[in-house]
Order: sequence, then structure tokens, then C-alpha cells
Amino acid sequence: MNLWFLTGSLPFRRDVKGAGDGLVDLVLRPVDAPPEPVEILATIDWDYQAAVPRAVALIAELNGHEPVECYVPVHLKRGWEPPRTKGRKARGTGDKWREAVERVREEARAGEISGDAAAAIGSVFPGIEFGAPRAEAGKSGFILTSWNAATTDSANVPYLERLSAYLASEERPVHHLEKLHREAIALGARRQHLYLLVAAAGRWGNLLPTSPSWFTDGDFVPPEGLTDLWLDGGTGYIMRWRRESGWIYHEAG
Repeated sequence: MNLWFLTGSLPFRRDVKGAGDGLVDLVLRPVDAPPEPVEILATIDWDYQAAVPRAVALIAELNGHEPVECYVPVHLKRGWEPPRTKGRKARGTGDKWREAVERVREEARAGEISGDAAAAIGSVFPGIEFGAPRAEAGKSGFILTSWNAATTDSANVPYLERLSAYLASEERPVHHLEKLHREAIALGARRQHLYLLVAAAGRWGNLLPTSPSWFTDGDFVPPEGLTDLWLDGGTGYIMRWRRESGWIYHEAG
């Protein structure tokens, strides 16, 4: 829908059942120009997506069948990594986890989690940390209150250089760009569009376009053949790069 509003060209589904393999997601059909292929890619970190529910389930185990009466806030700091505690290969880790859980639970009931108990559970579940147990109306048990988004540290690398590296070296964007290039040739296209849905968390969360000023930070090296790049992170505006004119932004909604 955004592409229709912002380009004036109707988008049509191309990758439909029975149409064949290796087709792009959409094709824009301008009135007086060749069709333009569009590939849509989300920067989702699937390892992060799998880790979140596993962490939530492990924290639920801290409460057991009878949660402690006090409220214990739980935070996952940078580098958190929930262990696998079930299955034959995880038997040793599972035993250590259950021992550490029981100790933390008992100390929380007594009103204070010791440094040793926190360290013991942290050796199994790196990055987990606890606030002080306390009485708070309407709250009881161990409750996950916040977790680090697990984005890669930018290390002072300019935004446009990070974006360029992602497009040039990561497997998924490289694959999608190759498909886009093949389809552009097949369609006789003059333009080809990559539409990035940018996730706020996970390994590539540092690509979330939170300010137009970032697009003056560093030098952008576009992939060969790409004429239009769109970045949509649900932040209220959409960034667009065109090979002939550079970066602009559109307010969404």
C-alpha cells in the first residue's frame, strides 16, 4: 500500500502459488514505463525470535506452582542467553538450572537473593538479573520487567556504513538482491526496488531508522543494479534512496 501511494504505480503480486520459483514478491506497473520488480525483506533475527519465548518460559519456572508472595523484578541485560534445559543433551544443564532455581526461590521467600545465588543461576542463564524482593500491591512472584533488545553494538560505525555492510555481506539480503536482479532482466525493468521492513530488536536492530539525520552519517555503497531502497521501521516515516537523487523521507500515516 505504501508503494502505491508513494510511487503512484499499482503493485501486483508476482510470487503466487503455481507461478514458478524464484519470483519477486511484487511488480509495480507504471503507466508509461516497463514493470518494476519489488522484493520485500524483513530484517528479523530468527535466533532472537526463538530466544524470547524460551526466556519467558524459563522465568515462569522460577515461580513454579506456588509463586513467592513478594514481587521480584527480573531483567535480562545485554548478552542474555537462555539455556536449553530439556532433552537428553541438555540433562546436565537442566539439573543445574533446577538447583539454581530452587535456591533463588527459597532466598526470595526469605526476603533477599544473595550474590552467590544470583551468580549460580547466572552461570546457567547468562544475563539474567534480579531486583530486590519487595511487597507491592497487585504483584507477586518473579516477573520479567525488561530485556535488552540484543542489537549489535554499533561500535561508532556510521549508520550508512552499517546498512551497506548488511546489504553486501549478510546471506538473506544478498539472496534477495540476486533474485531481484534476475527478475529485472526477465522483465526488462529499468528500476528495481528492495523494501526493507526493519526490526527494532535482534542482531540488526541497530538498522532501525529512528532519525533522518542518520542518513547523512557515513557513505552509502548501494548494491549493484539496485535503483530504489526503502526502509520502513514503523517509526512514523519511511526512508527512500534513489540511485539518481539519494535519500529522502516520507511521513507515514
